Amino acid sequence: MIIFGPVPSRRLGRSLGVNNIPPKVCSYSCIYCQVGATDSMSIKRKEFYSSDQIYYEVAEKVRQLIKLGEKIDNITFVPDGEPTLDINIGNTIEKLKSFGIKIAVITNASLIWDIQVQKDLMKADWVSLKIDSVIENIWRKINRPHGLLDLQKILHGIEEFAASFRGILVTETMLVKGVNDNRESLSKTAQIDKGNKT
Repeated sequence: MIIFGPVPSRRLGRSLGVNNIPPKVCSYSCIYCQVGATDSMSIKRKEFYSSDQIYYEVAEKVRQLIKLGEKIDNITFVPDGEPTLDINIGNTIEKLKSFGIKIAVITNASLIWDIQVQKDLMKADWVSLKIDSVIENIWRKINRPHGLLDLQKILHGIEEFAASFRGILVTETMLVKGVNDNRESLSKTAQIDKGNKT
C-alpha cells in the first residue's frame, strides 16, 4: 500500500502517509524498529515507484477525502524503509505540491551527505532528521548502519542542510535504555540539535 491514512499526528495534524519504499529497504537496521529487521540493506538510490504512480494514488485519495469533508494538514513521506533511497522523491514532492497541501518527510538522515538528497529535501515544507547518537560506537550499536556509511559525513551533511533549508526542520532521537541514554551521548547529541526544534 503506497498511500495510507490520514492518521492523527501530534506534530503534523491530519497526516496522509506516503509509503514510497517497499518494506524493508533501508540504510539502517535500528534495534528498535517497529517494522522489524532490514531485509534489504542499501545506500543506493533508485526508483521503486514512479512519481506518476504516487501522484495518481494521492490524487485519488485526496478526492475521496475532500468528498467526505475530511481535512488533510500534511502529505507525509513516512515509509517502511528510508524515503531518500527513492531517487524520484524530489520530483514526487514537486508533483504533490500541486494539491496545495504541505509536504513532510521523515528520514533517518543517513544519506543527507549526498548533495542531491539535500536538494530533494529542500522542496519539502517540513523535514525530520533522526539523530540517535553522535558517538560512533553508540550510533553503530543502535542504528546498525550500512557498512559504507560514515557518521562524520552524515553530521556534516546535517549541518549543511540545516544552514540552507527554509522550511521547518526538526530532529528525532529514540532513547534506548542502556544504549544511548547516558549523559555523554545525550549531551553530545543535544549539541548538534541546538538551534533546531526537536
